[in-house]
Amino acid sequence: MAYREKDGEAKERKKRERQMLLDYSEIVSKLTVYMGAGMSAKGAWRLIAGEYEEAVRAGRRKIRYAYEEMCRTLYQMQSGTPEGRAYRLFGDRCGLRQYQKLAALLEQNMRTGTRGMRQLLEEEMALALEQRKDLAKRQGEEAGTKLLLPLFIMLGIVMVMIVVPAWMSFQF
Repeated sequence: MAYREKDGEAKERKKRERQMLLDYSEIVSKLTVYMGAGMSAKGAWRLIAGEYEEAVRAGRRKIRYAYEEMCRTLYQMQSGTPEGRAYRLFGDRCGLRQYQKLAALLEQNMRTGTRGMRQLLEEEMALALEQRKDLAKRQGEEAGTKLLLPLFIMLGIVMVMIVVPAWMSFQF
């Protein structure tokens, strides 16, 4: 029972990480667009989280872990947690290197201002898109590997369908 429970937790954690990695490029892309349009980091964050919540409420979107963490961070900022600390906590809660880097970029943006932030976000967006392509390739390879067993079973069935009648014709 304990092994099964640990295995279930590990699978859930892996599913969460994979989903968060898939959402990362979308989040960085939205932040880049909104901040490039002149919004503050907090304003862009509020808009992204608000759009997500509205889409979930309307049933257009399923629950996504990364966006849920963004909403939690927004609630923390609204309840009085300093913005920089909220971003840092966001990176820590996500637990992935990419999100920790994003949190550090946003925290740095608060300290140094928006100078050069757009370029940093564009570089991060390009890197995120590359990582997403790599993840998609890896998932495709895993799907191909999972299909090998059914393929061999079908091959065995076809072989039996061919060999059994031939073998029976030799005995008569």
